[in-house]
Amino acid sequence: MLLVWGLGVGSLTGCARYRLYWGDVHGHTANSDGKGTVAEYLRHAREEANLDFAIVSDHDFGNGPPWRMPAAVWEQTQATVEALTEDGRFVAIAGYEWTSQPKYWTEYAGETLSEGLLAGSPRYYNHKNVYFPNRVPYLFSAKDPLYQSPDQLAAAVRRVGGLIHNNHPDHTSDGRDQWAYRVSQCDVIANTEVMPDVVWYEGKRYETQVESVIRDYLNQGGRTGLVGGSDTHEGKPAARTAVYARRLTRPALFEALRARRCYAVWSARIGLEFRIDGHRMGEAIAVRGSPRLTIRVAGTAPLAEVALVHDGAVLHAWQPETREAQIEFTDRSFSGASWYYVRVTQRDADPHGNPGRAWSSPIWVRATPPAATSTRGSLREEWWRSVLSSAAGAAR
Repeated sequence: MLLVWGLGVGSLTGCARYRLYWGDVHGHTANSDGKGTVAEYLRHAREEANLDFAIVSDHDFGNGPPWRMPAAVWEQTQATVEALTEDGRFVAIAGYEWTSQPKYWTEYAGETLSEGLLAGSPRYYNHKNVYFPNRVPYLFSAKDPLYQSPDQLAAAVRRVGGLIHNNHPDHTSDGRDQWAYRVSQCDVIANTEVMPDVVWYEGKRYETQVESVIRDYLNQGGRTGLVGGSDTHEGKPAARTAVYARRLTRPALFEALRARRCYAVWSARIGLEFRIDGHRMGEAIAVRGSPRLTIRVAGTAPLAEVALVHDGAVLHAWQPETREAQIEFTDRSFSGASWYYVRVTQRDADPHGNPGRAWSSPIWVRATPPAATSTRGSLREEWWRSVLSSAAGAAR
């Protein structure tokens, strides 16, 4: 059922428990291969882009020989982040891009010379953003044998309370190992950057297949929320990630991102709320009967499509042709275990011709085990709840 009326972004928080905050989770400065200082990057985020939060994420290799970020630069990044954070107004977060490259391995035989840092055949892990709620002595570099794999990286980041997300998933062979980590790491490697499968830029069409790559990972049993990053190298972060958090503080933002209570947008601040049986995006839940879904959208232009993606394909799509919509839907095809997310497409275009979009984080759903009258049955339900809690990364 599709209902249309005046919602407004402000009403999408649903209750006083959460508020919606806008930020960018990926961007570079002159400390690696971008422009400007960390302070300029963050001031642009706060004063020009009107963001609530921003993560600075320069490459771990720095900007020159010996191609490792100097400890002094990392310390200055953290000091600047602290100086420009004002709880309730703007939160800056120190991070970096774990930039794994095949040429680090001794047996690499590509176009460039092997750096011979890591023994064995090359791995194609792609890149990951790492960020921290508090200061850490130094970053965990992809060039260090101690942190050369995503599992090793996640173990180190877990110890200091940080988070990781997967950057720009690659549909080619260069991304063959990007998901090579244990699903149990999903409470640390919590999210993944999403963008359209097709992107137009300066009149050229680019087949990124990013959303398709993520759907394939989810179909293989992967657990990830969805975020957006500008990956700006011009020092100009933009609104790409929306987070439902209790307040605008670093601990509250980290809690929301870890819980995957977040969604990605492309070129427009689209308000989006997605629930199943009252549970929010990012959760793993058990239901009795058919899942009941509620979708609320507050766009910045007429909504060309609101699509419900289910187990890798569009289950249902609506064409509201209005700026705002509320949709209620019951999935009577549910057969015991599924995942769902919502994709919104507006009838507008950015300067390159791309429509505004939004993607919710998924919700994972399983059928509740049949009710039992014995103690054995109640223990089974308790066990099932613990499984769901673990899968969602709630038990740490």
